Amino acid sequence: MRGWAYRLVAMRISAAAVLFGPPRLLMHHSTVNLLVLRRFGATVGHSVRLHAPITLHAAEKGYGNLVIGDGVILNGHNYLDLSGRIVLGKGVSLGPGVVINTHNWFNGNEFLETALARDCGVRDVHIGDGTGIKANATILMGVTIGAACVIARGTVVNRDVPDRTLVADVAKTVRTRIGESGTPA
Repeated sequence: MRGWAYRLVAMRISAAAVLFGPPRLLMHHSTVNLLVLRRFGATVGHSVRLHAPITLHAAEKGYGNLVIGDGVILNGHNYLDLSGRIVLGKGVSLGPGVVINTHNWFNGNEFLETALARDCGVRDVHIGDGTGIKANATILMGVTIGAACVIARGTVVNRDVPDRTLVADVAKTVRTRIGESGTPA
């Protein structure tokens, strides 16, 4: 983007910020998306590519909970929950449709929030350098994924992953049932 065009876009972003606050949906060219993220407080490295659309949940107060390292690529249709902090290390790649959640609540359902209290709250997500997360994978709150890992398409990651690990689990298995008292049956 030429210097004058860059300055014009930056001025428009600043004016919109005063009126509307940070957008929930980034749907522009990668350069404009980078400008928007930086303008609203994200820490963004060099040579980052952000393909639209990118949904930023819980970003009403800005993107201060988002840290993106050098050489990261987001391949579009990504959902980033900024309730907690998300750290994407150098060279991380998010495939299309990747979801990263940093919080979990059961929408005021008192029974579920009591029975599954350990699964509620806000916890940060850290993804190590060089990790590739493939299409439609979901990373749940509190997870740390090590460096140089591959998370296969469609995988749900709900626990920490050590360095240099391939994770591929698409089995939909019932782990436990919730009893009437709110404890596992």
